[in-house]
Amino acid sequence: MQTPSQTVPLELYSSIREDERQPLGPGCSLQKIIRFELKEEGNHVLAVNVSYMETTQVEGGSQATGGRLRSFRKLYQFIAQPCLSVRTKATEFPPVEVDDKTFGPYGKSKLLRYILEAQLENVGDAAIVLEHTSLDATKPFKSTSLNWDLVPEGNTERERPTLNPRSVLQVAFLVEQEHGVNEGLERLKQDLKLQGRTVLGTLAIEWRGAMGDRGFLSTGNLMTRKKIS
Repeated sequence: MQTPSQTVPLELYSSIREDERQPLGPGCSLQKIIRFELKEEGNHVLAVNVSYMETTQVEGGSQATGGRLRSFRKLYQFIAQPCLSVRTKATEFPPVEVDDKTFGPYGKSKLLRYILEAQLENVGDAAIVLEHTSLDATKPFKSTSLNWDLVPEGNTERERPTLNPRSVLQVAFLVEQEHGVNEGLERLKQDLKLQGRTVLGTLAIEWRGAMGDRGFLSTGNLMTRKKIS
C-alpha cells in the first residue's frame, strides 16, 4: 500500500487453511484478505503483484510438465477522506476548595475544574454509529463522561447514537484536578504561569459504519483557554 507518506508491505490472510503450492485448476479461484488501517488523508494506491507457474497437463495422467513462470501487476487507486470532524471548547468552572495541611493547620488549596465540549460532525457519505468516546486526561486531572454511556445504576445500557451525513453530535466531559495527586502538578503550575493555559488530555472516538467497518480517531493535546491577565 502506497500512502501519501510511505509504502507499507501487506500480508495476505485467509479464512481457511490453503496450500498455495497446490495447482489451481481451470475455473477455480483463490481468495485472500488484506487488512490495512487508513490513518492518512489523500491518495492511496494498492499494488497487487501475482507470480505463478503455468503448466501443461500430461495426457492420460495427473503429472504436469513444461512450466513457465509468469507474473502480472495491478494497481487500485482510491482517495481516503475523513469521516469525522471534531471541534472542541474548554470552559473553566469555579475551583473547589479542599483542606491542604502544607499551608498550615487551616490551610486550603483550590482544585481546578473544566468542562470540555466536543462537536462531532459526520463529514462522510454514509451513516455511522458511535461506539465510544473517551477523554484520556493528563495528570493531575481526571475525566468523567457526561454522554450516552453515563447510565444510572440499575438501568440497561443506552442505545448508541447514529450520525447521518452532515449531522452533528455534542459530547462533554467533566475534567477535575485530583486531590492529593502530585504527578504533573509542577508542569500544571508552570504552564498556567508561563502560558496562561494547560493541557487537559486527548480525545479518542470509535465508530462503526453501515457494513460493520470500524473507525478510530484520536486528537492531539486539547488545551484550556488562555487566561488574559
